[in-house]
Amino acid sequence: MLVQTRRGPLLQDRFPDLVAAAEQQLPHGLVLDGELVVWDTEEGRLSFEALQRRGAPAPAAPRPWRPGGRPTSSPSTSCNWMARSC
Repeated sequence: MLVQTRRGPLLQDRFPDLVAAAEQQLPHGLVLDGELVVWDTEEGRLSFEALQRRGAPAPAAPRPWRPGGRPTSSPSTSCNWMARSC
């Protein structure tokens, strides 16, 4: 199952419960066009903000450390470690 925005990016990784339910209950090959909404049970209304929070990308994982890729701890060094030029 694919969950896609109107502009094209895929979002199924952000809605795994929706994907699992659809795969179990809907026939293979079905195409649905619609809109996701989030119901705020405390406010008793739809919440666009909650949908934005849920659909937001996950924070990027930290990149693994590589030798020579860390900044120096010496304040007197003028090495640009991001550009790898010293």
